[in-house]
This record gives sequence, structure tokens and C-alpha cells, in this order.
Amino acid sequence: MANIRDIAKATGFSVSTVSKALNGYSDINLKTKQLVLKTAQEMDYTPNVMARGLITKKSNMIGIFFGDQTNSGFDHPFFSEFLRSIKDVCGAEGYDILIFSNRKRESKSYKSICIENGVDGVILILTGDQRADQNIRALHETLPTVYIDSVPHQYFNVNMVESDNESAAFEATDYLIQMNHTRILKIAGDQIAKAAHDRVAGYKNALTKHNIPVDEQLIKYCEFSQEQSYKLTKSFFSKKTDVTAIFASSDTMAYGAIEALKELGYSVPGDIAVIGFDDIDSAAGYSPALTTVRQQRLKIGQSAAKILINIIENNNDGSIQRVTVPAHLVIRESCGNRSV
Repeated sequence: MANIRDIAKATGFSVSTVSKALNGYSDINLKTKQLVLKTAQEMDYTPNVMARGLITKKSNMIGIFFGDQTNSGFDHPFFSEFLRSIKDVCGAEGYDILIFSNRKRESKSYKSICIENGVDGVILILTGDQRADQNIRALHETLPTVYIDSVPHQYFNVNMVESDNESAAFEATDYLIQMNHTRILKIAGDQIAKAAHDRVAGYKNALTKHNIPVDEQLIKYCEFSQEQSYKLTKSFFSKKTDVTAIFASSDTMAYGAIEALKELGYSVPGDIAVIGFDDIDSAAGYSPALTTVRQQRLKIGQSAAKILINIIENNNDGSIQRVTVPAHLVIRESCGNRSV
């Protein structure tokens, strides 16, 4: 494979002149630049991106950390759309993406992974305990970093893009109340995620609006997973209860709840109404078709990529950038009306 020295020898120019011509420096005249580029093409020259990065201090590479051992972004129906939108924005702006998927690495090496691979910035789409790992915070001191929908509830000084979880949860709960449900089980997700806490806040606000007392015993936390929601629902409804509706913090959690209810002999929505959150692709085709909150996943991913690229290219002054994207209720079959 040809290198810069080979091109210099073939054209008769110095290595420095060839390097400047290949990198578009303005002090190289057009005729010289054209000859160098033509020769490079003929010799099938491929630039060394890492070496160029040492000079320009940029690799035009964006790193993405997402998922954990339970929820991988590759196989989770919610996160995969984020990835597609990030890729499209980055590609249009001249950036490649590098997905970090080596789970054998210790979390303390997140920072070193990014440095070793020369990425210009990082997007975090994390789940589970990974979100609260203090070693993740080291990235903020080293590289431009943006969170997507994965911020621990106690973090305030980070760049992030999220849905308007509180308002959307209010809308969903308010709808259930208008359908004459006053005893609503909130399957809230884990206690780490800001999104889980915001959705609980929206749920409580809707109850308060209608002068319905908040029963903390009806707010149950578990992992954002179908399996855990199934177990929680089966345990809860195995005992006598006056609950007539469930508001789950994700669609897959709603699926787990419906599966458990059916096994216990409950009809959905005849006996128990169910609302999810996300509007993943399978929600409309689920049986019964799932009423849920639609998050604008493409817009969220696009916004995160644009924020990160802006920070990288404009040497952000350290000010925090946060974007909240509206979400709204999509009414289907899983929470029909209930007579008083």
C-alpha cells in the first residue's frame, strides 16, 4: 500500500508538500494539489486516519456506548431506532460511528477505550446499573458527551436529550382516570433512571389533579424488562385487589403485565386496562393492540447527534445543553372504557 513518501517520490515534491496537498491546505497551489491527488488515486493511497488525527486533533469518529447484559441496543426494539438516527446525522456531517460492545472490559476503562480509539465525542444510551457507574462520569471531564434517555435521576449537569416523560405520564394517567379508573398500578421501572422518576411524578400529578389520594403501595419499581414486569404483576394480582388499571413504564413491561394477567384469568381490557410507554414497532400489532405513549425516537437520536457535533466543532464553553422532546398518548385497544 502506497504511503506519502511514495507519492512524494513519484511527484518530485517534498513529503511536507504532499501532506499539505492531501489535507487541503490553502498554501498549496491548485496545480500542485491536483497532481498530488491524481497520483494518490493512481497509487491507491489510503490515508492513515489515526495519524491524521494526531495532527488535526480530530478523528471524525463518534463513539456510542449502549445497553448492558440485559438490554443490548442491537436487539432492543426501543434503542435500535436511536442508533439508526444517530448514524444518519453523523454520516451526513462527515462523521463515522464506533459502537463499543466489549463487555469484558471493566467500566473504569470507558475513558481509556475512547482515548485509545481516538473518538471526538461520545453518546451514552445506557441501561441498568451501568447508568449509575461513577466511572462513566470521567468521560465528561475528557470528551464531549451526550446522554440519551439514560440519565440517573440525580444527574443535572450533563448534556442530554429526553422525552417529556412527566407530561406524557400525566396524559396517560389522566386518560385512565377519565375512563373511570381510580386504582391504577404504576409499574415504574428501576429507581436509578430519571425517566422512571419523571413518569412517576406525572402519574402522581394526574391523581392529584382529580383529588385522588396517592397510594405509594401502588407504585412498584423493577427493571425495565418484560420478565421482571411479568413476575411483579403475577405476584401483585395473585392477591385480592381493587386495582382496575396498569400504567407500565415501557411497552415490553406492559407485555409482561398482560401476559401475567392472562395467565391469572384476567381479561385485558375487560377486567384490567393497560397502558405502556415507548410505542415500539410491535405495539400496534400486539393482542390487544397496546395503548401507549409514543416517544419520538428518531428526533431524540437526531437531536443528540447534532448537539454532540456542535460541541465538538464549536469548542463548547462548557454550558450544559438539554433538549426535551414531546411525547403523546396513542389510544388503541388495551384500555377500553369501564362503566362506573
